[in-house]
Order: sequence, then C-alpha cells, then structure tokens
Amino acid sequence: MCKMTGMSKAPFALSMMALMLIACRSSAADQQMVVTANAQNNPLQHMDGSGVVATSTTSATKTATPKIEVPQSVSSVTRKQMDLQAAQTAAEALRYTSGVVSEIRGASSSGAGYMFSRGFYLEQFLDGARMPSDSSFGYAIANYDTYGFSNIEVLHGPASVLYGQVNPGGVVNLTSKKPTETPVHEVFVTAGNHDHLQTGFDVGGKANDDGTLLYRLTASATDSKTQVDDTRQKHVYVAPAITWKPNDDTSLTLLAKYQRDPDVGYYNFVPAVGSVYSGPHGKISPQTNLGDANFDHHSRTQFSVGYEFWHRLNDSLMMRQNVHYSDVKDNLENVFTNGYASGSDRVLNRYAFFNHEQAKTLSVDNQLEAEFNTGALSHQLLSGVDFQRVLYRETVGLGAASTIDAFAPQYSDITMPATSSDDHIRQKQLGVYTQDQMRLGNWSYLLGIREDWAHADDVNPVTDSSTEQSARAFTWRTGLVYQFDNGIAPYASFAKSFIPQVGTLYGGGMAQPTTANQYEVGVKYQPTGFNGFITTSWFDLTEKNVLTSDPVHSGYDTQAGKVRSKGVEVEAHANLTTNLTLISAYTWLNAVTIDSNDSATTLDGGTTSMQGKRLWGMPRNTASAWLDYTFHQGALQGFGINAGVRYIGASKDTSNTIRVASATVMDAGIHYDTGEHWLFSLNASNLLDRHYVASCYSASTCTYAAGADVLATARYRW
Repeated sequence: MCKMTGMSKAPFALSMMALMLIACRSSAADQQMVVTANAQNNPLQHMDGSGVVATSTTSATKTATPKIEVPQSVSSVTRKQMDLQAAQTAAEALRYTSGVVSEIRGASSSGAGYMFSRGFYLEQFLDGARMPSDSSFGYAIANYDTYGFSNIEVLHGPASVLYGQVNPGGVVNLTSKKPTETPVHEVFVTAGNHDHLQTGFDVGGKANDDGTLLYRLTASATDSKTQVDDTRQKHVYVAPAITWKPNDDTSLTLLAKYQRDPDVGYYNFVPAVGSVYSGPHGKISPQTNLGDANFDHHSRTQFSVGYEFWHRLNDSLMMRQNVHYSDVKDNLENVFTNGYASGSDRVLNRYAFFNHEQAKTLSVDNQLEAEFNTGALSHQLLSGVDFQRVLYRETVGLGAASTIDAFAPQYSDITMPATSSDDHIRQKQLGVYTQDQMRLGNWSYLLGIREDWAHADDVNPVTDSSTEQSARAFTWRTGLVYQFDNGIAPYASFAKSFIPQVGTLYGGGMAQPTTANQYEVGVKYQPTGFNGFITTSWFDLTEKNVLTSDPVHSGYDTQAGKVRSKGVEVEAHANLTTNLTLISAYTWLNAVTIDSNDSATTLDGGTTSMQGKRLWGMPRNTASAWLDYTFHQGALQGFGINAGVRYIGASKDTSNTIRVASATVMDAGIHYDTGEHWLFSLNASNLLDRHYVASCYSASTCTYAAGADVLATARYRW
C-alpha cells in the first residue's frame, strides 16, 4: 500500500503527487488484473483516438515512431483530452502541457495567439506544413477551430533538421481530422456564459461499397461575447476531406479548410500600475474596454487546401508527397493604450492603429522512406526535399487618438490614420534532409542532417526602402535511447536550429541567421501494467548570433546577442485504473538574455541593460494536474467527473523591474454518456473566476488573464 505524507507546498507538489499516484499504481500492477475499458464504454473515446495517452508520434520524426524511441521530449494532446476539457483553442488545449506557456496574452489570446516553449516562440504547423507565425508576421496568423483537429503534438526544442527555419523552442503540429473507415456521425450544441453559442457536426465514413473512397466533413459555428465590454468573437469553420485508397499500397487524401472570423475578439493592454499593482484608484476592471467599440474592428479569413499522398513501392520502400497551400487575410483596426498621461494616475494615452495583412504560403514536402537491415542493425531511413514559398503584404497606419479615463471611460470619435508603411515580402526556402533511425536490441539511435537555402526580400514603396537577405544553414540532430524491459528508457540528444534575420550591420554585410544548440537528457517511462506515458527531461538550450545594438557604430546592429534557456520538464498521461485518468505536468525554466547591448524601459521610466535579464512572461515554475473519474458499471454507469488545478508562477517584464504575481486556477467538469446516442458535458475553466495578470511586456503593456468560462454541451452520435 502506498502512502503520501509530508508533501511540500512548493509549486511542483501538484506534479509530484500525481507521479506518486502513478508509482503506486505501477507497484500494484503486478498484484491485480488491469482491465482496459473499450471504446463503447468510454465517453468521447471512439472519435479519433483511444484516450488521453498517446504512445506514438509522427511530428518528431516524420515517420510513425513510438514516442519511447524518440530521444527528445514530445507532448501529445488527444481528441479525447480536448473534448473532456472543452478546449476551444490550441492555446487552451496546451494548458496541461509541460514546457509550454500557451496563454501569455491571456484574454487577448484570440487576437494574437502567442504560444511559447522553453522561452521561445512556438511555431505552428498544420499537418506538418508550416503556417505563418507571430514571430514572422503581425496578425495574419491561422487560428483554426480545434474541433477540426484529431490531435496536437509538441516537439520540444530545435526542430530545424525536419522543418527548416523555425524558432528553437519547438514546433506544435495540429493534425486535421481525416476520413476513416469507421463511420463518424456527430452533431453538437454548446452554450455558455458571455452568451456563448456554438454548434457543429462531424460526419464521415465510406463513400462507396468497396471502401476505396472515404469522406469526412467537419463544420462548426460560434458566436460569443467576451469578458471585455462591447467585444465579440464569431467564426464559421468548414473542413471537407476525401481519401482515395485503391489498394493497401496507395492512398491520396485531399484536405481543405475554410474559416471566417468576422469578429476575432479583444486585443489590448493595461498598465502595470492598475493591474499588477494597485494605483491610487485601485485596479482597472478586466471588463473595461480601453479601446473604442466604434473604431475597433478585427476580422480574419483563412483557408487552406492540399493533399497527402503515399505509395508503397515494395515491402521496404515508401514514397510520400505532402502539398499544402494556405491564405490568411487579417484586418485589424484598433485603439491601443500607451501608458498614463503625464501627471495623471487614471488617464491613459492611446494611439490609433490599423494593420491589414495577407499571407499566402505554399509548401511541398517530398519524402522517401526505406526500411532495411545491415547485419543485426535495422534502419528506418528517411530522405526528403521540401520547399516553401511565402508572399506577404502588410499595410500599416499609425496616428493619434484621444486619451481615456481607465476608471470612468468615455468614448469619442477616432480618425483613421494615414498609411505609414506598406511592406511587400517574399520568402522562399529549399531544404534537403535525411534521417536514419537505427535499432539494435534495446538500443535506438537517431541521426538526422539537413541543408537549407533561404531567401527573403522586402519592398516598401511608402517608405521608399528595400531589403534583401539570403542565408544558408546546416543543421543536425542525434540521440540515443536505451529501453529496459520494465518500460524505463533513458535518452540523450543534441539538436541544432536556425532562423534567418534581417539587420543593418556596419560595413554593409548581411546578418547571419541565429543558431541554437540544445543538449537534452531524460527518462521516458511506458508502464507494462497499465496504459500510461511519463517523460522527464533536462535541457540546456543556447541561441547565438542574436541581433543587438552596435555599441561602437550608432544606428547599426551587431550579432553579439545570446540567449540561454535551461530547465526541467515532467509530464505524465495515464489511465491509472479502468475509471481513473490522470494528466500532470511540471516545468522549471530559467530563460535569460546572457549577452546584449540593448536596453529596456523600467517601471519608473528609466532604462536598464537587457543583459542578465529573464525573458519576459516566462514563469520560473509552472505545474498542473487533472483527474477524470468515469463510472463504467453500476447505477452511475456513463457518469464522470473531472477536476484540474493549474499553477502559473511569477514572471517578469523585459526590464525585470515588474514582477507579475503567480496564480493558481481550477478547472472542473462533469459528463454523462447515456450509452446510446446522447453525451452531455458541463465544463468550467478558471472555475473560481480568479482575476490575475497573464504577463507584462513593459510598464504600459500588460494583459489580464481569461476569467471564468462555463460551457454546457450536448452531443448526439449515431
């Protein structure tokens, strides 16, 4: 019998308690028979996935690989987890994922969905194809309804060897729902606070008698207010898919998505004094709209189309080609706050801003996969050539706007500013890569190499300027895993990444790409007695060649900047018993700018060097634990209840003179499967409606976190 005594009140106690539960469950596994519930007895299980535990990955290697063989940390969010937790966005789906800060912009996340991993911006991919990102563009960011995803995977750390120019924190791959031979029939309605109303359907299966044609059609529509006065979120989403599979050796899947958001949601800032700290008039209400409802407008139209083709040439050789095209149009017109007016402690300065953008992206990935043996050593060799082309236009206007009393707002007419910039950007990238996954007994060894050629140019007729940048980079990754028979697998790895950058260097030279090196060691555990997966990892990640001000030549940059991120991540997904499911995570992160010539504005209006400062918005500690208990027998059969707690540690602004306090929030839900067709659920996030600040970039740019959200859903399946 296991006992848990003397638990610390430290932030990681949540995860430590969860891991002790798993340890207890594992020690008892040999003493009792473990019964795994079938899909018919688990609510929400028969739709795309077999529970909350994912034991394989494609994002980490571009091949179907057991996660325990990957010498790098990989997190998975299944369809069932998204449904049980009622995740409305990718950011919400990653709330219980280690190493990820998914809602740094809090209640403004819908307007700009920044997500971070290991201190760096987390790149988003859709079905393995890179989408426009916040790190490259302003607001033209694809943000599809999570109802259209079958799962979400996060590959932590550098991923350039597979995906080319990406930030070193990692990639998040959103996998679309695809046609299956198993029939899918579902309609649902969701209602909640803030006048939230959502409906949708998901249907699919065989389109002909012999099953060579499969189809799937997923759609949803949402209309909701937000926690901020006079703001709304609306969208319509449609995603058709068709698979042609003439035989067991060939498959072609056509995928398309369309989403129209006439109202994206709220996006604005509050000052640190009045949100993080109480001012003479207290704190500004999270419900107060500091923009202007008569001027503010944010809409987005996005669509993508493509195909995924594979053909098995023989028993050991397979070819694949994945082609994706996306188009994102985003129109933002907003009045932003800009700190307190001189001599005032309640009146905020503001400015009018518009940003009209369009990003078109074409990506092609050609792959050849071979399986063969050299003596006792087996190989899974992947070779590929990928190409990406981006056409991007951003038209910007910036002008004056009236001030506003943050505690008694009065709104006035705002004049649309004149165009101040009109960037026409073209980017292209060609990459050649190869990867060998080798296995010998209990050993698994991975080696991947890649060469990239990238080019970008930016022409701006309004400012009469143009820039051009070319870069070439070699990246690689290697790692080793040893699998013990009891399910424990220690691993070690090294990985590199690169990102092209544009800077003005003295003497006219072109800026070299930033490069990052990561060392990672860890232990993965896949229990033999029950369905679970645990990863514990330690990493040391350094980004070099970061642009910073040239201290000798004013107005120029130098590449002396360096950022270092070190940390520990622990994550567990487990079906502890037939009825009890656990998800738990803990992260300790130390992300610091170790070399920089730049300065940041402090809380009191002064300046301080960026060198030695923690990265803004990155908590030192985060922890979470979530449990679901579902009855599969007796009078309560089909009924389930779940609860979760999330601890978000304290963070700093860029100057490190503002300390954003830690927060602990609770989530809860209940669900009931009638056993026939109906499934009902009630979910609450931030159940106690905890009001707190999500992050501060500076003294004038802080954001409130999302308050309580309650959603009731009825699903009908047949």
